[in-house]
Amino acid sequence: MFEFEKEFLGLLKEFRKNGALEYLVLIGSWCLPVYREHYPIARFTFTTSDIDFSVQRPRNFRSGPGIPLQESLRKLGYVPKAGLLSVSEKYIPAPEAEDNSLSIEFLCEPGRDVVKPLRLPGLGIVVSPLSYQKILLENAVTLDYRGVSVKVPRPAVWAVHKIAVSQLREGKDHELKMIKDLDNAMVVLKWLGKDKILLEAGLFKGKFSRLFQKGFLLMETRYEI
Repeated sequence: MFEFEKEFLGLLKEFRKNGALEYLVLIGSWCLPVYREHYPIARFTFTTSDIDFSVQRPRNFRSGPGIPLQESLRKLGYVPKAGLLSVSEKYIPAPEAEDNSLSIEFLCEPGRDVVKPLRLPGLGIVVSPLSYQKILLENAVTLDYRGVSVKVPRPAVWAVHKIAVSQLREGKDHELKMIKDLDNAMVVLKWLGKDKILLEAGLFKGKFSRLFQKGFLLMETRYEI
């Protein structure tokens, strides 16, 4: 059993109950435990407490009423934590929720009218635009996790995306975050193989492709693949 698995599963069940899960794609490191339910992935160390969801068609929720997602999070013992310099928001354990350890953030694909964190009244949450979400959203599949159907990117695309965005990490912990991205991608690469990942990456062009190539060179050195 993965650390925090019970808490994660409870979150998915609540999102299914209120209908939110239909509009969310799980995109971060927590995809790995979901993949392992279905694919022959070798055992790996997993202690990640950050959960990332990408919202499909966020414009549909720019007015309410809608799905009371924030109410559900509060009921589960999470409270919003605002960003220091923007209206960005993530949900962290409430002080009285002693059994909670996870933090949840909602992302979306940037657009002409979505260039900074945006509150969605139809969900009651703030979504933060982040580059290249569209790649994950357009390659989503539905998998079962402990009895709950959850949307996740196809594993090969997820790994390619991890390698590419590792090169966009910024801030004081950017190197640590970059290595974490590459370590996660390596879990999938060990299962699918180097050729499959390169084949998938070859379908992308432009800056994303260049970011992938840069990240993959680092992987080849770090893991001697």
